[in-house]
Amino acid sequence: MTATRRATARSVAAGQTTGTVAVPLALHVSARIAERDAEDFLYDPTQLANALRDLIGAIDPDGVPVSDSAVLLDGCRSVADVAASPQLKAAAEATERLRASFRDDIVLVAVLPGPAAVAARTGADAAAAAAAVLALGKEFLGAGADMLIVQDEAESPGTSLSTLANVARFHQAVALSHGHERYGLPGTVPVDLQAPAMATGVASTPGQLPRDTDLSVLRDWVTVVRG
Repeated sequence: MTATRRATARSVAAGQTTGTVAVPLALHVSARIAERDAEDFLYDPTQLANALRDLIGAIDPDGVPVSDSAVLLDGCRSVADVAASPQLKAAAEATERLRASFRDDIVLVAVLPGPAAVAARTGADAAAAAAAVLALGKEFLGAGADMLIVQDEAESPGTSLSTLANVARFHQAVALSHGHERYGLPGTVPVDLQAPAMATGVASTPGQLPRDTDLSVLRDWVTVVRG
């Protein structure tokens, strides 16, 4: 029996199987495909879910991002704001809808801000910032996300996200760090959009792609990365 995309992603991300999971960070591209407003769709679960459905249909990736780490921090002045923002609620609800629609046929990826990014935005100490990341992860895992990718430009010294990894495993999901091993989490494999190459592991673009990204280039990226 052929493994589902969800099962394959868990196995590859955990290092149990050799393979590729292609996850272009194309959340904002989905808004253009669906002809949605660049900002408003991130706060509307219906628009967000529909846009991501269109993205899946257009480029057939293994996984799609249901959130943007920077957007999850927009307007947040405290860690309490991070855990209760309208954009978080919209993204979590969209995740639930996509899980119900696609079942095991797509990998749903929540891209989260890391502790350093949370601390920089809110002024929280390292422990409180890590707790905020954990709260975000729990929200998405409860909604049906398969993968959490923590995005930070640099690692907050002395901070671990091992609890996040453990909670993800409990939900039969996985927690990774974007592009580099950080916080005790294995890293995704960054693959440039303009110079793609076959990759082994969870492959993602180096950052969120701009709205005007060429769809043919994006489709080629997915094809080449898979090999």
